Amino acid sequence: MAVQKTEAIIIRSYPLSDSSKILTFYTREFGKVRAVAKGAKRAKSKFRGNVELLNHGLLIFFEKPNRDLQNVNEFDLIDCFDQLKQDFDQTIYACYCSELVDAIESEGGANQDVFNLLIRAFKMLPCTKDIPLLARIFELCLLDKAGYMPIFSHCIVCSELLVDVAARFSDRLGGLICWNCRGQDLHSVSISSESIELLKTLQQIDMSSVSRVQASQQNHQELKMVLSSLIACQTQRQIKSLKFIENLK
Repeated sequence: MAVQKTEAIIIRSYPLSDSSKILTFYTREFGKVRAVAKGAKRAKSKFRGNVELLNHGLLIFFEKPNRDLQNVNEFDLIDCFDQLKQDFDQTIYACYCSELVDAIESEGGANQDVFNLLIRAFKMLPCTKDIPLLARIFELCLLDKAGYMPIFSHCIVCSELLVDVAARFSDRLGGLICWNCRGQDLHSVSISSESIELLKTLQQIDMSSVSRVQASQQNHQELKMVLSSLIACQTQRQIKSLKFIENLK
């Protein structure tokens, strides 16, 4: 049994018993790790409230090979993102980002870029006016780092360049299809040329540049439709926090 030490973010939490929790961490060195925090719910727990959802800390755990659940020894808090958690909308979107990482990343596959991306998103949320657009950039970055980046520059079937033209998006094929190739996926959805150009822009920028980008209501609707359908196709999983986002004004 090896003792491991790594930075980690708590991306999921649920009760194991009246006193303990099962936590899913996304760690810098080990990727996704599921572990039991024994006694975490007790008033005099050694964790002292540190093991809460979205917290960033230094995790020490006992790694037992071939076990689905590890045991948390310590979790020393680095950042609890207080400013983010004081705002309901920001908290919901932070939970959404965490749930996406949980859905897309597999256990045991370390990806420091994904870890840094999640930390960056948490830090950007309190200083971003257009939070849904920030979420779209996060989705595109996460898909890219996980190897699922959709193609928006040309038709994925015939390779025809798509410049200032409407097209259709196929989540099954993972990209745009031109009008002539629309029969390749009868379930594809239409998307305007303006939204296509915006998606190309978002693929090229960092989250810190979100304030420089303007999106219309139609852009927001189409981008959300396209990326949520792609994520659902790739993960085959219902993202529960999306229901809360739908209710946000």
